[in-house]
Amino acid sequence: MMRTLALLLALSSAGCAYFNSMWTAERYANDARRFERRGQMSEARSQWALAAAKAERVVMRHPRSRWADDALTLQTEGLARSGACDAAAAAVARVRASVKDQALRERADLADAQCALAASRPVQAAAALTLPLASKDDTRRSRAEYFAGQAAALRLDYVAAVSYFERSREPEALAARTQALLAGGRTAEAAAALEALSAPQFETQRADLLAQMASTSGPEAASAALDRLLARGRRMLFQEQARLLIADADRRLAHAHYDEAAARYRRAALVAPVATNEAGMAAVGVQRVLIARATQRSDLQPIEAELARLSAKPLLDLVRRVMGMGETPGAGFRVAELARDSLGAPALAGQLFLEVAGDTASLYAPKALLAAIPMLPERRDSIAAVLDTRYAASPYTRAFHGEPSVAYAAAEDSLARELGVEIVRSSAAPVGARFELPVPGPRGPPERP
Repeated sequence: MMRTLALLLALSSAGCAYFNSMWTAERYANDARRFERRGQMSEARSQWALAAAKAERVVMRHPRSRWADDALTLQTEGLARSGACDAAAAAVARVRASVKDQALRERADLADAQCALAASRPVQAAAALTLPLASKDDTRRSRAEYFAGQAAALRLDYVAAVSYFERSREPEALAARTQALLAGGRTAEAAAALEALSAPQFETQRADLLAQMASTSGPEAASAALDRLLARGRRMLFQEQARLLIADADRRLAHAHYDEAAARYRRAALVAPVATNEAGMAAVGVQRVLIARATQRSDLQPIEAELARLSAKPLLDLVRRVMGMGETPGAGFRVAELARDSLGAPALAGQLFLEVAGDTASLYAPKALLAAIPMLPERRDSIAAVLDTRYAASPYTRAFHGEPSVAYAAAEDSLARELGVEIVRSSAAPVGARFELPVPGPRGPPERP
């Protein structure tokens, strides 16, 4: 009697331990799914790893239990969704070899497809999705549609990708569909789809998609899409709105859309909460537009005062360096390069290059004239006339007209030595070679604020 009671207690204890382990594994998995719905992917991966570890313990200690197949499948899902795809591959193979239940096999197939996509193997992913795409379960079929869309996008079949994403109810499918529309050149549809991404969990995707839209369709399209998004995105934090406006202003400034950039920076300054990084960046952005429009050193004086007030030291230091007069032609040339390459002030840089060319005896004069031409395109003809009349024999003038000039490389070497910069060439220039129009500087990485 005592032995029978002890055996029953042992079996009951083992059953409780098994039930508790499986319950804990499922709880970790449910927590992971909740984090995924919120867009907290790092937290989700951690919970999936815990679910996989707990499920593995059940598989090892209770391999013949009634729920062993469930535990093995959950382990497979946890490994795949936590990023441990090497281990997941073996688990998928075990499910396919031993599990008969179709629902469990579909879950394993989804794990296999997820890992195949992570390794950029769309054909393998598509093959794994055959059963899940035909699943009677809406949740598994929806996830399969999302993965199929990713596989199609990797194959550059954006029409199919959009179709798959439209049928998926996965939160990530909304952003993926917008990206596929952009990649397929359907900008108007992408802009409309972007409006649906106003929920907080899409913060990262919003910024990335706007940047992609600007790259594929131009900054004007990205600005228009941002305006529509902000009109609907009342749930977006003010700091994020300011960051999106600043990024949009940066893109407009890079394309010399000065009025639009200034308006964006001012709007960001109004939106950003006081004393935040975004507020400071927006205020500095307004000054960057003024710098880009500067035509002479005196234009920088009020900008210098405002940057000092804003404590924008890196940009302030650059402004002060450009405001200083170079003591030698080489130093003046370097200041002009700073204005062009680091300060982003093309008109001012062109004027500074012309000042360097004012010393007609300097080696830098013809090179400075060439450097001024793209900075001052409206004065191209007059600058070219000076090159032809005053420096007709210069190798820079000859290169400007596309004529052979064996002295061009030697002239560049002389100027590089005077500036203290080494020029590295892969091979010697052949005698009598024809050179392209030289693009003066920069000879090193630009200094950025």
